[in-house]
Amino acid sequence: MNLYYYTNVETMRCILQNANIYATNLRYMNDAEEYANGVKELREIFNERKRRELITEDMLQGVLENEVTSYSISFSEAGDLLSQWSMYAGESGVSLRMRFTGTERYKAYPDNGEAKAQEREELPDSEERLQVRKVYYCTKSAMKKSEYKAAADEIWKAATGTPGSEEEGGQSEGQADIDDEYPALWKRMAPFVKRVEFRAEAEQRLVFNTAEWEKTFRIDYRNSRNALKPYLDIECKDGWPIYEVMVGPGFNQEVVYQSILHFLNHAKLKVPALDGKQYCERCEEYFQNCGNMPEELRNIWNEFVPYFDKDTADYYRLFLTIRNDMLKHSAADKSFGEQLRRRELTKTGIILSRSRIPYIF
Repeated sequence: MNLYYYTNVETMRCILQNANIYATNLRYMNDAEEYANGVKELREIFNERKRRELITEDMLQGVLENEVTSYSISFSEAGDLLSQWSMYAGESGVSLRMRFTGTERYKAYPDNGEAKAQEREELPDSEERLQVRKVYYCTKSAMKKSEYKAAADEIWKAATGTPGSEEEGGQSEGQADIDDEYPALWKRMAPFVKRVEFRAEAEQRLVFNTAEWEKTFRIDYRNSRNALKPYLDIECKDGWPIYEVMVGPGFNQEVVYQSILHFLNHAKLKVPALDGKQYCERCEEYFQNCGNMPEELRNIWNEFVPYFDKDTADYYRLFLTIRNDMLKHSAADKSFGEQLRRRELTKTGIILSRSRIPYIF
């Protein structure tokens, strides 16, 4: 699953060198109705589908008035979206393409009574909930009836595994119909239902609910426009699965691009290590991203592929040799050669590219 994390260059540096991202408390996100929209819309969907008041008004008010214990890291399915650049990355910021496999494990600082814990500990993965999950966009008052019904059906199916029309009521065959389970499911699903006006973000989320953990982990605070926003300092064990860094639009895009290229090739990074086969696959995708490879250049690539099977090979130097041989060939003077010059493959296998959006902030 390819997802994108938009941010500034300094935050990118911290992510690549320390393998950590801040998960922000849902009550302090950019959406002023974050979490509240989810619990309200889900309450109506649940009650309509079950044809009774499973989630009462008192339960709703209790959730809205209590402290929010969920923390979120947001990703987008869109890798080069102007609204995301403007809101989260700014002038020549970056989009980090990550390729999640579902095997990632996460760590945070334990709250052991000391001022600052030195080592993060792995977080509990109860019922395999620590997975990146799709966000659904649903606000009944802002949607057409048919549009709302489709969204509500999709949410109901995602929450319960049951096909989604109101008329069907009940559960699918073999699934227990225990009403007591729905309030917990309702609160657990709430972080993944946002106002419909945000749907262009195509968001997916990694959500951490501290109320579900037996052990206490440290909550830190950061100043954002004079608001002290609570967050969890989350480390991805073995490094975040960063596949590509794209430099966003801006007047200084080229300078930023060259500085990040130097950083990726020379700084000590904490990212998943690639063996020869994996680096070869990354090279192949790099070339595929450059367009249709002329047959003469494909012959060069095929000639070098067997060398990636050698454990002692310097895979990055091998790639540079292949790329330079291609650029020297007359077949590279066309569009494929131009695309070779527009992006780079770095030592760690991270691809570096530029946004195509011709926009100056």
